[in-house]
Amino acid sequence: MKLQELKAKVYELAGVTTPKQLKAKYESIKTLDLRRKASWEKALAIVQEQQNSFENWVENPPDEYQELFAQIKTISADYSEKLEKVKQIGQEVAVMADSLEELSHEYQEEADRLQQEVIAAKQAAEQSQLN
Repeated sequence: MKLQELKAKVYELAGVTTPKQLKAKYESIKTLDLRRKASWEKALAIVQEQQNSFENWVENPPDEYQELFAQIKTISADYSEKLEKVKQIGQEVAVMADSLEELSHEYQEEADRLQQEVIAAKQAAEQSQLN
C-alpha cells in the first residue's frame, strides 16, 4: 500500500484529518515519527486494534451497561412512537387549518356580498326618497 493510501486509511478509521489530531486522539501514536511509512503502518495497526476492541466491547458490554443500553433502547422506541403521533397530529392540524382558511374565505365572500346588498339597498332607499 502506498504511503498516501495508508495515511488516508488511518485518517478515515480514526475520524481525523491531520497528524496532530491523530496523536491527540491516540496516546500510543504520539511517539511515532509520522514522516515514515513504518510509523503509519504501526498507526494503522493501533487504530484498527482499538476499533476492534471497542466493537467487541459494544457487542458484549458489561452487565451494568447492558441494563443502561436496554433502557436507552426502550426510551428511544417510546420517543419514536411519540414522534410519529406528533407528526400525525401535525398533519391533522394542517388539514384543519386549511379547512378553516377555506371557510374563512367563504364567509368573507358572503360578508362582502351582504355589504354590497346593504349599500345597494341604501342607494335604492335614498333614490326612492328623492322621487
